[in-house]
Amino acid sequence: MTFSQQPSSSCSEIARPFGASASFRDTSPPNWRMALLRGIVWGLIGMIYAPLFTGLAELFQGLGFGHGSYIAAAALAGGVGAALYGAREVALIATGIGVLVGVFVLMLFAEQIAVFHVVLVAAAVAGLVGLTVSFPARCSRHVPGKTMAGLATGAICGGFLAVVEPFHPNPFSSFAVLAFLVSVNGVLYVSTVRWWLSVSHRLHCESRPCYIIESLVMATLAGVAAGSVWMMIGPLIDVEAGLWQSASAAMHDRIPMAILGGLFGGAIAGMLLEFFRFSWVHDL
Repeated sequence: MTFSQQPSSSCSEIARPFGASASFRDTSPPNWRMALLRGIVWGLIGMIYAPLFTGLAELFQGLGFGHGSYIAAAALAGGVGAALYGAREVALIATGIGVLVGVFVLMLFAEQIAVFHVVLVAAAVAGLVGLTVSFPARCSRHVPGKTMAGLATGAICGGFLAVVEPFHPNPFSSFAVLAFLVSVNGVLYVSTVRWWLSVSHRLHCESRPCYIIESLVMATLAGVAAGSVWMMIGPLIDVEAGLWQSASAAMHDRIPMAILGGLFGGAIAGMLLEFFRFSWVHDL
């Protein structure tokens, strides 16, 4: 089965030096309508990012990472988020597969399975689809570079929180953490993604067969989606008590303020990016 192919961006565009990024900026006066639109888009991105980061942070806390949980959770959430928004059709299909498999397995085998079973089954199904179905090359060719950018910028922002929080009299609130991560991480990502794409090109990540990249991306995103289904639904049906159960319960307590923080930080970041004429990176 093959979807219509569309040519990917030329390598020369991606390999353009990072220092030349200013040439991509629009120097026309800020448009309030576009700023509002970009703020809404980034606010929605923040709302999606917030539960993912919160769940990962609670898991790493349970594993004893301490303040290092910020680094690991922010890096993984940034990498997964970059792959999700960069893979387009591939991401939509993979996420749908993950959600369907997660719900299906929990409905039929809730008493016999653990969360990693759900993740593995969803990843296997999505990976098989990625190997057998051909998608437009632009959906996946640049995802490795975008994922590298998300991982790096997420780790930097998480590292800042990990260093600063011990000097604060109280733990940071979920609202403050997510507002900071979504806004600062987002700005850093937009500012550096072209450079990371050039790094990916020099490492020949984009020269791999497209179906292999698609399969890996789909397996990862489907596994995350299926795991997210379990984190949200699993505790409600009393499956697998233990680390995942406690992490999920803690995540449920933090979710409302985390989503508000992600929404606020994303909206502010989106509007600032438009005011300072940073280019939209959806075309990469």
